[in-house]
This record gives sequence, C-alpha cells and structure tokens, in this order.
Amino acid sequence: MEWIIFGLVVTWLGIVSWFDIRKYEIPHSAWVIIPLIGACFYRVWQGDWALVFLTVMITAVSERERLIRIVQREEIGRIITWLPLLLLGAYLSIHVSPFAPLAIIGFWVAWELKWWGGADALASMTIILIYPELLFIIAFLVVHVVISIGLAVRSLAKEKKVRLNKIPGLPLLLMAILLFQIMQVVF
Repeated sequence: MEWIIFGLVVTWLGIVSWFDIRKYEIPHSAWVIIPLIGACFYRVWQGDWALVFLTVMITAVSERERLIRIVQREEIGRIITWLPLLLLGAYLSIHVSPFAPLAIIGFWVAWELKWWGGADALASMTIILIYPELLFIIAFLVVHVVISIGLAVRSLAKEKKVRLNKIPGLPLLLMAILLFQIMQVVF
C-alpha cells in the first residue's frame, strides 16, 4: 500500500511540478484540491481525524473572503473569529503528531503572508497529511535550505551579490518526497 501511495504522490507532484516550472502556476485549483480531499480521507481512514480537522479549518480560514460572500456575515472574514477552532484543531492534533500540526500552520502562514502560492501550500498540506512524520519535515527543510543556499551562491558568483530567488515550490516538494523515501530506507 505504501508504494502505491508513493507512486500516486510522485506522479501527481511530477505533473504539477512540470506546470509550476513552466508557468509558475497550475492550470486549475482542482489539481491540488482533489488530492487534498483524498489525503483527508486517507488520514481519517488511518484514524487521525484531528489533523484533518485542523487542515479543514485552516483551508476555510484561507477562503474566508469567499465565505463572506456565501454566508454574508462580515465577522467570518476576521481571523479572530476562527481562532478558537484553529486552536482546538492544533490542540487535538498535536497529541497525535507534534510536528505535523506545526508544519500545517507554518504552510498556512507562508500562504497568508504571500511567501507561497496557494498551490504550494495546499500541496504541502496534502503531503503532510499523507506523511505526518518528522522525517518528512526534515527532508522538506533540507531540500529548501540546500536549494536556497545553492541559488544564493550561484547569484553571488554570477552577479557578485546575494539575492533572493523565486523558486517554484512544487518541484521542491517533489524533491522532498524523493529525499524522504531515501531517508526512510537509510534510517
């Protein structure tokens, strides 16, 4: 079962990474929403509904402006309105996996601060629902740090100054999944 899920994840990330590299966007939000829904079902099937609850609440908060138009209640547009549900989701899920809820919250913050695109954040949440392990988070961080340092050194060598680079996030996520699988074999 693990290899089937791994194959599906790599295939999906390979396809969306190709779009991300070419155009810095995916053709439709369904490319990340459908896998997120699938990962939610998978995580519930694994017996971890609390992490799914946190993810659903964070996704709802991120779509609060759309929800205002649907429900026509201005208070839904304030994060403070959602804070009790977010804290409850974090509290319930931190007992199951202490690092996964923090990662999901971190992905959401990066999305809210416009450091990441929505597809990057939703894909990362999808992956953390499938692999809520510290080893994946370490692989994720290693890939991001190594690529960032590599690009900084490259810009220093070429331009004689260090600058921040815009990096497509989905290919980095694919690399993190591949590194995670290697780390699982080694460790």
